[in-house]
Amino acid sequence: MKSFSLKRPMRKRNLEGFVKHSECRRYERGELAKEILLMIAAGAAIPATILMPNIPTSFKPLIKELIRRNRPMRRHSLLRSIGYLKRNDFVSVAERGGQQILTLTKKGEKRVLSFYADKMAIRKPRKWDRKWRIVIFDIPETRKQGREALRNKLKELGFLRLQKSCFIHPFDCRSEIEFLCGLFEVYPYVNFIVAREIEGEESFRKLFGLY
Repeated sequence: MKSFSLKRPMRKRNLEGFVKHSECRRYERGELAKEILLMIAAGAAIPATILMPNIPTSFKPLIKELIRRNRPMRRHSLLRSIGYLKRNDFVSVAERGGQQILTLTKKGEKRVLSFYADKMAIRKPRKWDRKWRIVIFDIPETRKQGREALRNKLKELGFLRLQKSCFIHPFDCRSEIEFLCGLFEVYPYVNFIVAREIEGEESFRKLFGLY
């Protein structure tokens, strides 16, 4: 399998868009940082100068409006979350159009992909095509973390185990598996097979509710 990146179509937003999106919302611990990462991934241009002790006058109305619309959040919460992301190498500062803005690092991109993976689900078609999707992997111990992450995610998605490192599902999921292999950095060690017949098919059809 080849590596790839997920491109989720999202409308570009600026900081004012974030203000509107955040209206009357109470953020749990870590949720604001997640929202900021997703904003940047969507193309939002957050100026790096927002991290300065003395925010430029041009940005003060945005911060004021953000606080006004979202009473539970305070200015220091926003700055603390952005500071956390920068300290932990999720975002960095880059220049775009003569302005320094926050951008995602490789680590930040991977974290955003993990957010999408959390919401992943395999779509059930109106009619089953009578084919089985089989995922087989032989991932070395040096990639143990990725191996266990893949195994757990397969179970979460409803796969059933054929053997120790062999899982099966009746519905199309090639793109989902490729995405997970890229996310967990294990794609060279994973095979995806589509089969028309499998041993013990009748029992698996019952387990998946395919009558």
